[in-house]
Amino acid sequence: MELTPKLNGTLADDLQGLPESRLRPVFATLCGLILLVGLLANGLMLVILGRGSGSRGQAPGPLLALTNSLMVNITLSDLVFLAYVVPVLLLTFLREDWWLGPFVCTTSQSFNMGTMFCTFYSMVTTALLRHAAVAFPAVALPAGRGARLSLCLTMWILGFSVSLPNWLYQRVVEEGKDEGKAALLRSCLMLLAPAQTNCYFTLLGALAFLPFALMLVLSFTHLGWLLWSGEWPQVPLDVRQHREATGLILVVLVVFVLMWGPCSVLGYVAAAGHLPDTHTVFVATSLCTILAYSNCAVSPILCFCLSRQFQAGIKDLFCGSTQERAILRHEGVLQRETKGGGGEPQGIYGGFLPD
Repeated sequence: MELTPKLNGTLADDLQGLPESRLRPVFATLCGLILLVGLLANGLMLVILGRGSGSRGQAPGPLLALTNSLMVNITLSDLVFLAYVVPVLLLTFLREDWWLGPFVCTTSQSFNMGTMFCTFYSMVTTALLRHAAVAFPAVALPAGRGARLSLCLTMWILGFSVSLPNWLYQRVVEEGKDEGKAALLRSCLMLLAPAQTNCYFTLLGALAFLPFALMLVLSFTHLGWLLWSGEWPQVPLDVRQHREATGLILVVLVVFVLMWGPCSVLGYVAAAGHLPDTHTVFVATSLCTILAYSNCAVSPILCFCLSRQFQAGIKDLFCGSTQERAILRHEGVLQRETKGGGGEPQGIYGGFLPD
């Protein structure tokens, strides 16, 4: 959740440190870097997932089909976040007040909340599917196209159901700039009374986050005991793959919570009206928001660094494309030599193609 109540606040002129006019371009540049890296990383992730994560030519099993569909879902959610929410944050740093209009105010905050929880629920479901495959290997997982589409659609519905209060109460309001002055500043705020704010965040934690976090703790505890208890005399290959995949999911989830945690806590404090309008608060809230938003660029990079399957997918994407171009070039040389009549081929490959 974005800290709009304090991101658009006014700073006193005599505060120590860099003034707001110099900090805003720096924060906007950081948002631009997140946008660039995130679009490249998630675009590459989407291409690799479309090619089968390095396993082209092999029919994926039910678990792989489901988890790959959820990874595509996470990547699409991050791309929506990058394409809309991050540019809006970048633009808000360019001016002191909210200048993007009421429509962008409502939709950007709603997409912010909706895509964040869609990503979170997709990660949780991926972990639970991995747990079910290890703990109950005899259970057949439904992995048809309809089941996968329904699963991904459910993640989006759950995510955007959490953002319903943003659709209803996120508005642009005008506030006094300084005491004794008539100038006004526009801010994008959720218009809830203090009691409503407490109720909203209580329900958000009790219904939308904590039950799923508890399921994750229980799931990873049981899954870790199964995979690392050493009960198998000879650990088969699929168990090693489960270990690597479980470790990757755990790292990505922990990083997600750590990066979004400070922003969420400060968002609650700001919405409750307990956050003072100071230079330090402006810097802290801005950095926490940028840290949270950068998660959509960090997650695919973690996958590339920690997963051998994604590393194989990158190698297959670039090396495979180079080999295909070489084969097509060699075939063209051979065709020209064949049309030219007899004699020894003049190509450097001696008239044969690599296997």
